[in-house]
Amino acid sequence: MENTELRPLGAGEILDRAVTLFVRQFVPIVIVLAIVLVPVMALQAISQPHSGRVFSDMAAIIRAGTDTAASREATKMMELDSGNGSLVVVVILGGIILQLLMLSAIIATVAAAYSGSRVSVAEAYRTGLRCWFPQLVVGLVFIVIAIIGMIPPFILYLLTIFVAAALAALHATIPAIVAGIVLGLIDIAAFAAVGAWAFMTYYAAAVAVVTETSNAVTAIGIAMRRGLARPMLLRMVVGGFIILAVSYAGIIPVIGIAATVTALTHVEVLYFVINGVGTVLLQGLVTVFVVVYAIDVRVRREGYDLALAAEPALPVA
Repeated sequence: MENTELRPLGAGEILDRAVTLFVRQFVPIVIVLAIVLVPVMALQAISQPHSGRVFSDMAAIIRAGTDTAASREATKMMELDSGNGSLVVVVILGGIILQLLMLSAIIATVAAAYSGSRVSVAEAYRTGLRCWFPQLVVGLVFIVIAIIGMIPPFILYLLTIFVAAALAALHATIPAIVAGIVLGLIDIAAFAAVGAWAFMTYYAAAVAVVTETSNAVTAIGIAMRRGLARPMLLRMVVGGFIILAVSYAGIIPVIGIAATVTALTHVEVLYFVINGVGTVLLQGLVTVFVVVYAIDVRVRREGYDLALAAEPALPVA
């Protein structure tokens, strides 16, 4: 049996749909994100007003070299630029609280748009308030899951060090280098795969909290069942790699541009403006991708499996 309507979409197709949906729903997505991200950026600007100077301060420390006095002066300036420590902690915690609220709101907005309907900003944030605690539970549980998942790669890391050291002690230099490189690459791949899977499965649970159930435990179970299913395991890892690539490959240039513009113009508020705009755009695109991916997993992949299960078995000769 072939059912193209229920065929699971490829990663490229999901990304294409996500970009298209993001462009078409640009205004409501940006409004929902900006309601939280703009105040968070403003609080960061108040608590760390000289964040844009961090890179220039680091460069000053490097340029100082062996000049102890110059290095000490640059380090002092960097400490002053870091802002009030207690206020920074409060801003970080407040940002986490608000971003959990925003996460549910933006998922509700994108999921409605993908289904062809629309929710208002007020309705989206009412959903965010209702789902805030379940999202907190989901986030904390997946932190624990990620830590547990990192244990085997960490054991492999220790084994790599032991094998390379043992071979080096036996004066087998070339085998030690080869073993270190091979096992190191395997270990890096293992760390990356576990991290990507945990990241994508967490987002699948976060989407399930908004679109399927408000029970955090049930949402975690749904995401784990889908994330560990044999046909879906690799897809979860690939999806996680895409999210991480878009997030980090996008935010690094944004920070670089913001710091460069700030250093050239000496207008420190530009650092937060550019960083805020980039964060809104990246967060919006990532969330749209996650929602489209989660819906594809739920509707297409599971629907396809159900259709196959319902197919009458061929008579055995």
